Amino acid sequence: MEKKKEYYRSLPPVDFTLADAVKEDVTYKYFKHPTEEHGKILTEESVAEEDLDKSIPTVLLIHGWTTDDTSPWFAPLKDEYFKLGPHSIIYVNWSKAGNKAYHVSSANILPVGRFIAQFLNASGIPPQNIHLVGHSLGSHLASYIGKMMLEIGGNKIGRITALDPAGPLFENVLMTPDKRLCHNDADFVDVIHTDIQLSGYTAPIGHVDFYPNGGLNQPGCPHRDEDDNCSHARSTLYFIESLSRKLKAKEAVFDQINFDVEIKIKDDAEEIIFGYHVDRSARGVYYFDTHFEIPFLQ
Repeated sequence: MEKKKEYYRSLPPVDFTLADAVKEDVTYKYFKHPTEEHGKILTEESVAEEDLDKSIPTVLLIHGWTTDDTSPWFAPLKDEYFKLGPHSIIYVNWSKAGNKAYHVSSANILPVGRFIAQFLNASGIPPQNIHLVGHSLGSHLASYIGKMMLEIGGNKIGRITALDPAGPLFENVLMTPDKRLCHNDADFVDVIHTDIQLSGYTAPIGHVDFYPNGGLNQPGCPHRDEDDNCSHARSTLYFIESLSRKLKAKEAVFDQINFDVEIKIKDDAEEIIFGYHVDRSARGVYYFDTHFEIPFLQ
């Protein structure tokens, strides 16, 4: 595992000159009611004509590399949002640009981020009512949507929730905050780290960074040499549960020496609610334990 940690940190930065995405590579499915099964296809041209309720939260679900809008966390998360009240839920499918070689898909977050920002700008939805939820490479794509929205309209979006943002290529020291997810990309950025030093980004990069179980080798998952996706995917399951379960997380300190990472709970640590219901004024690193199986948040 030590060699893997060293290997992933030694990878080059994203080469954005490799980007080849076009606007048609991105599609959108809009869900207005919990009973809808398939959603309505929207485009940048049609969204302006759509009867969107712009006063309610609009949530965009953004998949990662080598998947699409049938990703297993989309539907359960959509359902949990509707249980909380009225929402506009939009499935983003950027699989044509995101299912290529990893270094190409990573570069494609730049143009795709611009395309999605243009779509949102055309919708007329107030940026503060927009919540982007992205997994893995989709987390960094969410950051580019936020950067482009600020560039196009001059306003930050309300919130980005990053579910184990991708680590490979993005952990290179040349990947400064303007080239990856950072706390400046939205009014509030919360990050859930579940597979650090492998598929997930290791260091804190949001307003609030949660490290369940220390951020790696999630309980109930096989060893990462046997299954390198289980811990990475747990971030989505923890966030889904957080909409209906209010688990407290304890304030902690992120400590990294060479390739060893330790998340230390502070003495007299403050507690905040993990996940969806987090206090948006909170800042810092937080730790909590989970159960081995569903429900994970006890």
